[in-house]
Amino acid sequence: MYEFIGTVKAIGEIQTFPSGFQKRELVVEESGDGKWPNVVAFAFKKDNVAKLDGVRPGQRVKVSFAVDGREWTDPKTGKVRYFADLTALRLEVLDGAGVPPPAEPDDMASFTAPEDEPPF
Repeated sequence: MYEFIGTVKAIGEIQTFPSGFQKRELVVEESGDGKWPNVVAFAFKKDNVAKLDGVRPGQRVKVSFAVDGREWTDPKTGKVRYFADLTALRLEVLDGAGVPPPAEPDDMASFTAPEDEPPF
């Protein structure tokens, strides 16, 4: 499994095929030095298409994915072609710094002792 961190550039519509198979594309841009951005499309398939609900362009995300390859022979010409697909397995929305957002504070973190009691 591989991981890619970047900013959501685009989210495709759900594609449904005659077999019932569903696919949805997420395009993520890794800015790097800004001169030559790395733009990558990931395929969310089957039940994973729902993982894109609520995701918006501009959000920083971490995509965990697998590389899938296949061979296809054109039935008309007999020519063999090879395809690679980046199949998304997990998606994590990150904050602007590229790290998970902070957890909600627990009840004790916001506790303050009354002024007439020592803080220990």
